Amino acid sequence: MAEVRTTLGPGAIILSSERGRKGNVSVRVAIEHEYAPDTGDAPNLQQEQPGFSGCEDEDTLTRIESALDFHRAPPSVNLLLLQSLGAVAAYDPVQALGAVLETRYGFTPLPSLPVRPILLMGPAGAGKTLTAAKLAARSVLAGHKTVLITTDLVRAGGASQLAQYADKMNVPIYRAASPAELAALSEVWAPDTSCIIDTMGASPYNLTELRSVKNLIMAVDCDPVLVLPAGGDSVEASEIVNQFSGLGARGLIMTKLDATRRLGSILSALEAAAMVLHNVSITPYVANGLAPITAAALARLLLEDPTEHESFIDLEQAAQ
Repeated sequence: MAEVRTTLGPGAIILSSERGRKGNVSVRVAIEHEYAPDTGDAPNLQQEQPGFSGCEDEDTLTRIESALDFHRAPPSVNLLLLQSLGAVAAYDPVQALGAVLETRYGFTPLPSLPVRPILLMGPAGAGKTLTAAKLAARSVLAGHKTVLITTDLVRAGGASQLAQYADKMNVPIYRAASPAELAALSEVWAPDTSCIIDTMGASPYNLTELRSVKNLIMAVDCDPVLVLPAGGDSVEASEIVNQFSGLGARGLIMTKLDATRRLGSILSALEAAAMVLHNVSITPYVANGLAPITAAALARLLLEDPTEHESFIDLEQAAQ
C-alpha cells in the first residue's frame, strides 16, 4: 500500500491481490478521482463513463446507481459494478444487481459440520467470539458433536465469555495458549465433530499480532475465516481484507448487519480479494444468529429502504 500510494498518490486504493507462482503477487489498484495525478501516463478517471449495452432501462440503472452511492462503496467499486450491468439482460433492479454480484463474487454458506476446524480471525471488536458461539449453536441445533477452542487468553474476559456460551450449550471448550498447545488438541476434532477456534483480535497493521495469528493457522489443518463488521469505512475494509487474505483467509463472515445502514464495506471487502462471503450476522442472539446469504439477498439489502430492512425477514428464515 505504501508503494502504491508513493507511485500513484494518496488516493490510490488496492482493489484486489492474487498470489502467483514463485511468490509473485499481482495487485490491481485504482485512483480516486480527486487524487488522480495529472500525468500523460495516468488514466483520467474523471472522464470515464460506464457504458451499458445489456441492462438499458434508465429507471433500473438510476436506482442501482443511487443505492450504490448511498452505501458508500469506493467509487472505483461502484464503477466496476455499473459497467458490469452492461452484460446483464434484466430490467428488475434486484435481478440485475444480483446477477452482477453473482458473477463477480462467491457466496457459499459454511456447513454445519465442516470438514476441517473453522479458525476465526480478524480485528478486535469484529465479533469473533460471538460468531464462534453462533457457529457452535448452529452445529448443535443440527445435531452434530461440537467443540470450541479459544486462543484468546490475553483479552480480559475473552475466554470466559466463550466459556459461558459453551456452558449454556453443553459444549466442551478447550484453551490453547500457543500454537503448540493448539496442535496438541488435534484429537478433539474427529471427522464427525464440528470444531470452531476463536483467536485473539489482531490489528491488520501490527505485524507482531498478524504473525501470531499466522502461527496458529500453520499449527493446524484448518479453514481460516475472516470476521469483519459491516458499516465500517469501505476503503479500510478493503485494506483489512488484503492483510488477512495474505494469512490464508479465503472466506468471510460479515457481522452487525442489524446495526448498520450502509453496506459499502461488504462490496469493498469482496472486491478486495477472492474471498467467499459465507454468512452474515443479523441478530445479537446466539441461536439462529448467522444466516446464509446469496447474491440476490445482498442485492435486496442494497436496494431496499435501509430503515425497513425487510430482507432481514428472509435472512432470518434462512438461518432457521
